[in-house]
Amino acid sequence: MKNAVVLADKYEKLHSELDGSGTFYMEDVRKLFPELQKSTLYWYMSKLVDAGFIRRIRNGVFAFNDWRAKNPLTISAAGEEITELLIETGFDFYISGLDVLQRFMQHVPESYPNLLFIQKGTAEEVLPVLRDRGYSIIPGAKTSELLELIPESSTGRIIYYETENFDDSKDEIATIEKAFVDLYYAVTRDGYPLSLQELVRIYENMVRLGAVDKKKLIAVAARRSLQHDIRYITESKYITSEARQFVDILQREEIDGNNR
Repeated sequence: MKNAVVLADKYEKLHSELDGSGTFYMEDVRKLFPELQKSTLYWYMSKLVDAGFIRRIRNGVFAFNDWRAKNPLTISAAGEEITELLIETGFDFYISGLDVLQRFMQHVPESYPNLLFIQKGTAEEVLPVLRDRGYSIIPGAKTSELLELIPESSTGRIIYYETENFDDSKDEIATIEKAFVDLYYAVTRDGYPLSLQELVRIYENMVRLGAVDKKKLIAVAARRSLQHDIRYITESKYITSEARQFVDILQREEIDGNNR
């Protein structure tokens, strides 16, 4: 899977073909992208508005902004294709993990499993749509068990989870905080193929760039029963060496007690 700044590509084509000035209409956009279905095109326009590339004047009428978002949301080409395919199913879903966080990585791997969250109870209808396009799909709980059996040369690898909560996503893409919590869970609980060191670098870059709300991060983590882990991470600089040593001793004694 090659990384692609898909929204930026759409913006550049719009800006170039429509001269980058004045207002333009949805009908103008349709003429530029005849290969895209109506629902998919509306999704792109919504994302371009959210990212600050364009602004909506009124229904069906847009204008270019004089500025572009400093960090526009971008996801991989595979993430975009997955989104386009699933929008047509009508079921709720969102893309998460590295697809959302790749801007905080210095070296984005060319191939990595996509994290997909689908509406609970829809797997039998949603997953065949992806399998028909050649994607290999693994339930999150069996990541470490099955992922190594799938060659990286396949169309793509998708790790999916079922959920009833879509509060922490917008336009089929997880928020920054949700994407990190989901990736942390996948790495530390399910064997997602990303080193803990790389996960630390992602978090450090998120904090350095002011891209993460730590209170929101803890609240999101609570919905996956990870609040203790994430609170410890976000408050790590306030924890004294004595407290760390205390916890280490406490954990060892608990282990020794359980082994007696």
